[in-house]
Amino acid sequence: MGTFGRIGFLLLSSGEVQARARFRDFDGRTRLVSKTGTTRAAAERALKTELAARRGPGGAGVITASSRVSALVEAWLAADHGWSTGTERTYRSVIRTSVLPAFGQLTLQEVTPGRVGRALTAIAKASGPGAAKTARACLSGMFSHAIDDGAITANPVRDATVRIDTTAKKAPRALTVDQTARLVELFRGSARANDLDLPDIVDWMLATGARIGEAVALRTGETAGQPLLDLEAGTWEVNATAVRVPKQGMVVQPRTKTAAGWRIIAVPELAVDVVRRRLTSPHRPDTELVFPAPLPAPCATQTACPVTCASCWTPSSARPAAGPASSRRQARRRPAARSAAPRGRGRGLPRAPSARPSPPAWTRPGSRHGRSPTSSATPTPR
Repeated sequence: MGTFGRIGFLLLSSGEVQARARFRDFDGRTRLVSKTGTTRAAAERALKTELAARRGPGGAGVITASSRVSALVEAWLAADHGWSTGTERTYRSVIRTSVLPAFGQLTLQEVTPGRVGRALTAIAKASGPGAAKTARACLSGMFSHAIDDGAITANPVRDATVRIDTTAKKAPRALTVDQTARLVELFRGSARANDLDLPDIVDWMLATGARIGEAVALRTGETAGQPLLDLEAGTWEVNATAVRVPKQGMVVQPRTKTAAGWRIIAVPELAVDVVRRRLTSPHRPDTELVFPAPLPAPCATQTACPVTCASCWTPSSARPAAGPASSRRQARRRPAARSAAPRGRGRGLPRAPSARPSPPAWTRPGSRHGRSPTSSATPTPR
């Protein structure tokens, strides 16, 4: 299939030349294909162009063995794979930085298992084992796509030998009781951590074992008629995570990192008290998020995000010149005041000041970080 026979020529009454050949199409039928031109050479060129466009089941523009890998990349990325936002961002980044420089100008028929192995080994040395593994996954998916299109018959990535030096994975280690108590103490005793509203979310993560993205995406509301967060029963349905989308910022992705991440867990009484206190605060922003960002930031717009909208925030032109930073990232750039706490245990964590810590910024009436209870702003996730 996808082949044609000998090209014949016919002089038409108009003086033009018709070039024609029989082409075995992808449904198994043989069809006569013809093209005309002012000369024999022009007619032959037009016919060969038409036959080349028919060599794939999708018509003109499909991937063939003589297509460049860069064209295969575009076709593969354009297909619907059902990737999460984070997966697609990772794949595009690795393709841009590692795959295209190594394979972009090669044709599909020039990519051999040996070339793949050498390139992936070089990627592992330059960018690390993780980048090499992701590049291999991308290449394997791309060439599987080419096989489906009939461009090639074998996947060169499958037989590639890759030399990747990896260190043994460290066994998971949980905090001890003393370390947990010290961590909570440091966060509760840090004015900086309180200004960023971190102590409560740290308590929630310690109590539930949730990932940080899952904790940030914690929200009220219902799914399938059942509450996501049932404080009376002490249960939480983990069905979303917070992700960063280029040019949009942090948004709530309505699914967990993996399919196995969806779960309903029991919430300890300590964590229930934390959420209940936050939900009943008279100065709480109007949002479904339990842990909204404490500082105003432009709201990311994404159809998949049920708790953000394009009109959430006051335009920057309407904000006071000395207003708060536009995001947590900008807030982190401002130098924090050093405390007199000694170095040692807990180094790298917030240090406790001598003064009594203030409550979270958004719970303080009149705070420059907060807003009135009547505000309709919906902060984006952290």
